[in-house]
Amino acid sequence: MKKFPCLALAAFILVASAPALAEVGNLSNTGYGATKADAEAKAKKNLEEACHSRNGKVVEGSFKVTFDKPLTNGQHYVDATMQCDIP
Repeated sequence: MKKFPCLALAAFILVASAPALAEVGNLSNTGYGATKADAEAKAKKNLEEACHSRNGKVVEGSFKVTFDKPLTNGQHYVDATMQCDIP
């Protein structure tokens, strides 16, 4: 095989495989709020910001509360996870 077609083929394969190099990351974060809904909203906002800071896109429908607990001071605590498609 000649040098140029071989290099062109290698470049094409490299460019075509770039989307395959993206990965889905599982992020986790917490939120506090006056109500459980406020705490969930804060956790979701934190997760979305973390995903965007990694230049990723949030996987729709992947937000999930893994733990919630009412605190003695009237606040609520929430642990949550979300998937982020990171290039």
